[in-house]
Amino acid sequence: MNPEIRHHLDLFATSFVEKARVERWNLILTKHKPKNYKHSAKLYDHLDRTCCVRNDDLNNVAKDDALGVYYDFLEEAELITFAEAKKRGMGRDAIFSIIAGKLAVYFFHEVENYVLKVK
Repeated sequence: MNPEIRHHLDLFATSFVEKARVERWNLILTKHKPKNYKHSAKLYDHLDRTCCVRNDDLNNVAKDDALGVYYDFLEEAELITFAEAKKRGMGRDAIFSIIAGKLAVYFFHEVENYVLKVK
């Protein structure tokens, strides 16, 4: 795995997941396996709600050309633009890490989006 991608995924778990679940989610996010998809919806329940705000619009989060790490639990994590992440993530479980460990988006399969920020 590309070191930059791994860094984003490591810090996503460390910064935005409940402390008791960080180790498990770190493994799921950094070790891509086909069975990871079955765990994807569980991430919603394990997010640290102190840094999570629903934002279905997403237009004020980052510029569309901002690069970040996108992971949808089906394919390997990859670097893409925020515009592409919004297209691909809507209506599915996926994450997009914009600033490693500081700013990310969680796309939830019930067509809800959450902005994750470290306070």
